[in-house]
Amino acid sequence: MDEHVEIPVSDSGQIPNYEMKIHNYRAYQLVFFCMGVIEVLLALRFIFKLFGANPENMFARIIYWLSGILLFPFNGLFRGTPVADGTLQRFEPSTIIAMVIYALLAWGIAKWILIFKSKPALKE
Repeated sequence: MDEHVEIPVSDSGQIPNYEMKIHNYRAYQLVFFCMGVIEVLLALRFIFKLFGANPENMFARIIYWLSGILLFPFNGLFRGTPVADGTLQRFEPSTIIAMVIYALLAWGIAKWILIFKSKPALKE
């Protein structure tokens, strides 16, 4: 089964489209799906921390645990600044940095799939 799917690509109008085998297209889609899941988890963590969500709540605990795994490489990137009541700052810049890095990583992997696993479509 050697199915092909044609994907329209608009990179500043330079490349009109690519032809890609269906399993490579699925990999391309999977990269962006995984990026979406990661971005949602990190965004939820950022919002929860910013607004001071209760870390004892089960849903918040799950989000903090899952996103904590993703934030491991970025731990200690910024120091928390103490606020008036002695607690650490709730704004987490490392979460935003992680979101940008993971998005760039996913974009790079998707471009790699597009460039090395596909061929230009033939014009008729």
